[in-house]
Amino acid sequence: MPAVVVFDCFDTVVTARPLPGPGECALALAGALELDRRCADEVVGAVFTAVLTALADPLALQPPTLELLDAALRERGLSRQRADLERALWHALGCADPGQYALCEPAAEAMRRTAEAGHTVRLMSNCFLPGRLMRRLLAGLGVPEVYDRALFTADGGPKKPDPRAFRLIGEGDFARRVMVGDSGELDLAPAAALGWDTVRVDPGAPDLSALHTLLRRVG
Repeated sequence: MPAVVVFDCFDTVVTARPLPGPGECALALAGALELDRRCADEVVGAVFTAVLTALADPLALQPPTLELLDAALRERGLSRQRADLERALWHALGCADPGQYALCEPAAEAMRRTAEAGHTVRLMSNCFLPGRLMRRLLAGLGVPEVYDRALFTADGGPKKPDPRAFRLIGEGDFARRVMVGDSGELDLAPAAALGWDTVRVDPGAPDLSALHTLLRRVG
């Protein structure tokens, strides 16, 4: 019977350089939203603090990034359109830099082969980018659009390693669930605790042969 196979995004399907720091983000935000630098620093500080506080607590819900950014601006008497906020986040998180993110081709090929074998492919990521921007980033990198569902935590809600996040992304009538990721703490251990199969990916030397072997047994 077909399985559902959930791929982690960053350091699994997508590799990335370290994210821009608060200063770089503030500079990009100031330019994209026409803010003075002091205001941009304050806004970035408010958003980063809220997100990082939530990420530090495994069971805390992650607040939506766009709502945090909008609220931080409004607290300072500023208002921007949603499209402007999305453009600001896109630049602040390095998405306009062609060297910031790259496709992991072995993982992409594994996604294609998994779907071709009749299994359901899904994505899950603890991230700062809202889902609309994540999909834009992934499409631009050439990530195969074979997944039927994605859980991007920047839209708000439970995140890895919270079991609720895994239950949400694993919903459906499947005999088997598989988590593919690089992090033992965030990806593999919580999935295994729910009875899922797990496949570890080494970002430095990605090898998805264990997944292909597992799925041959499932089929």
